[in-house]
Amino acid sequence: MNQQPLTYYEKLENTYVLMETRNMLQIKLEQLKATNESTKLIEEDLQKIEKEIEEYTEGAPVNESDLITSSLFNPAIFEEEN
Repeated sequence: MNQQPLTYYEKLENTYVLMETRNMLQIKLEQLKATNESTKLIEEDLQKIEKEIEEYTEGAPVNESDLITSSLFNPAIFEEEN
């Protein structure tokens, strides 16, 4: 069965959710490091999230602080900056 490609806004929403998840996992990672517990699973999850974000953004750099004004929200901004 062929799957329809995601719309632009679905990609934007998925990227936002992944970024929020990444933030929560990074906090948990720091907590585990502070208590000398194993961080392997969280590090693997963070790598998967980074890869998925890269797929949604087609490699464009994304920061939490500029998500709304970034090229994800308005692709023309990215083209103007380059």
